[in-house]
Amino acid sequence: MRGSRTVTAVAMASVLAGTAACGSDNRALTFVSTGSSFQDNQKTAWQEPFTAESGIEVRNDGPVDEAKLRAMVDAGKVSWDVVDTSAAAAEQYCGTYLEPLDFSIVDRDAYPPETVSECGVPAYFYSIIFMYDTTKYGDRPPRTIADFFDPERYPGRRMVPPEIAVGLLEDALLADGAHPDQLYPLDVDRALRKVDVIKDVTTFAETYGQMQQAMVDGQVDMALVSTARAHQALSAGAPFEPVWDKTIVNWNDLVVPKGSPNREEAMKFIAFIAGDEPSARFSELASVQPVNEQVKPNFDEVQRRIDAFSPEHRHSVVLGNARWWARNFDAVTEKFTAWLAG
Repeated sequence: MRGSRTVTAVAMASVLAGTAACGSDNRALTFVSTGSSFQDNQKTAWQEPFTAESGIEVRNDGPVDEAKLRAMVDAGKVSWDVVDTSAAAAEQYCGTYLEPLDFSIVDRDAYPPETVSECGVPAYFYSIIFMYDTTKYGDRPPRTIADFFDPERYPGRRMVPPEIAVGLLEDALLADGAHPDQLYPLDVDRALRKVDVIKDVTTFAETYGQMQQAMVDGQVDMALVSTARAHQALSAGAPFEPVWDKTIVNWNDLVVPKGSPNREEAMKFIAFIAGDEPSARFSELASVQPVNEQVKPNFDEVQRRIDAFSPEHRHSVVLGNARWWARNFDAVTEKFTAWLAG
């Protein structure tokens, strides 16, 4: 991934110029995300400083529900202005349920080029990290992603994420010898054959919270776990360590629903979030990575251990392909669901 240019204070000032008056007519943006502490962190890092600088209030709603978003747009009764959703959804719904972004306000150059779409820009990166219980494998711990898919050499209970599009199939193909630069289009049948080897010893999580708790309680020996949940599990004392062989990295997009009642202010809010300070602060609070690699959050010791973008871990990063998933998500989900039930 190529580094992107820093959003300067001068550029940000020009983005927000004249917006303070918007606060005087009591208009407010409605922001939608996952809820819970994650959205609380977005309020602290993004919303409060944006309101202080622009005068535009930000209300919160959620959690994200794509069906609700589509229903709002179809009915012409849209109350959401900015939504934190998957990059695949930003691609899939662009132009039908999402507004094209105004790139005279949102600076394309604030983001890695391969992550920008016409209707979405990344808010943060998150990794799916291969982690193992250090009390299980002694002086012969797993070293590669292939070890996760080798229950003979490395017996034990596995756990994988509740979402199919965040890295399980990619990891399976990498473990089967696929080159990182040739993952897409995904060979789904080949990937499922590889996952089939560990199916009987794998828990397919229903939530990320379940994954975190299973690591803390010692219910699993290996996991493919998100950055934020890894941080929480380690902070709670889970005896796990990461394997820095292949690390799938995805991102969530910020999008504007079609028919947003505050479209221009929504664009300004999205532009603000790309700034160095809001980006770094949210990364510190939520244990995710900034989209601009020039931004250096003040991570704690645990966060540094699981930071895929640190110099010593950066070699492991394999970037997901949101465009491919946007085109193929429904078909893959149908096939995966049938395989899981079989």
